[in-house]
Amino acid sequence: MFRSTILVAGLLIMGWGLAPAFAATPATASATPQARTVHVIVLDKMVFGPMPTGVRAGDIIEWVNHDIFEHSATARDGSFDVDLKPGATVRTTAKAGSFAFFCKFHPGMTGTLVAK
Repeated sequence: MFRSTILVAGLLIMGWGLAPAFAATPATASATPQARTVHVIVLDKMVFGPMPTGVRAGDIIEWVNHDIFEHSATARDGSFDVDLKPGATVRTTAKAGSFAFFCKFHPGMTGTLVAK
């Protein structure tokens, strides 16, 4: 019983000693990271579907190939190159900028993705 009392008293003293240290820590503004939005781009019938609007850097681009052919989403500046087998889904992270892209297997398939 005596040991328990000493242990509790010791913990209380340590708690009081540490409390001012935590209280003295200045409050800092913490930036809450903005949730990343997933934007889906569907490839079907040899075309890229409509480009999403409101894309921000850091958002997720989900490329979905509903076609029966293999395609790619290949940026002309080399910033991304996604191969998509039929039925495949691949995710990439958007960077800020305007990116013209095409399918390297079917160069007539083109699009431009804009992210702010």
